[in-house]
Amino acid sequence: MLRTAGEDLYYHGVRLIVANLVWGICAVLTAYAISRSLLGLLALAIMVPLTAGLMGMATAVVREHSVVMSDFARPLRTRFWRLMALAAAQIALTVVAAVDLMLGLQMGGVIGVVMAVFAFYTLLALWVLAWTVWPMVTDPERLGEPVRAAVRLGALLVLAHPIRMGLMALVLAVITVASSILVAAIVTFAAAYLALVAAHYVLPSADRLEGRETLVVEVLEP
Repeated sequence: MLRTAGEDLYYHGVRLIVANLVWGICAVLTAYAISRSLLGLLALAIMVPLTAGLMGMATAVVREHSVVMSDFARPLRTRFWRLMALAAAQIALTVVAAVDLMLGLQMGGVIGVVMAVFAFYTLLALWVLAWTVWPMVTDPERLGEPVRAAVRLGALLVLAHPIRMGLMALVLAVITVASSILVAAIVTFAAAYLALVAAHYVLPSADRLEGRETLVVEVLEP
C-alpha cells in the first residue's frame, strides 16, 4: 500500500506536487497564525477546501488512474458548504477534546485522569474517522451521494474493522510526524502522499463493506 502510493506520487507527481505546494505553504502560514493568536484558528477555513481538493486528486488517481488539475476543484463544485460544515464540526470537536485533555492533565486526581483519558480517546477517534471519512466524501464515485452517507459509512467502516483502520491511522500519524519535522517534506509532497495512502486503503475497504465491485485491498506494508 505504501509502495503503491509512492508509485502514484511518482507517475502523477507534477500535478500532485503543485497542489501539495499550495496546500503546504498555506498550512505553514496557518500554523504560524495559530501560534500567534487563537484567532489564527479562523485561518483553518482556508485549509478546508485545499485539503478537500488535495484528497480529491488522490481519490481520482485511485479511481481513474489519472489526474488533472481540475480534479482539485471537483469535490467542491457541488458540496462546498457541506464539506465546510463537516470540517467545522471536526475542528470544533478536536478543539474541545484538546482543551479537555489539557484541563484534565492540569487538574490531576480521579476526575482529571478520567477527563484526560476520555479526551485522549476522543482525539484518537477523530483522527481515525477523519482519515476514513475524507477519502469517501471526495470520492468521484460518491459525489452524487449525501455527505452524511459517507460519514455514516466511515463510522461503520471503523466499527467493522477497528484494527485495520487503526493501523492505517497509526501509520499515517507516524508519517505525518516524521514529515512535519522536515518542513520541506510536508510542503512539497508529504500531504499528497498521505492522501494517496488513505485513498488506496479506505476506498476499496468501503466498497467491500457495501458490496461494490472494487479494487483488491492490499496489505498495509512498506
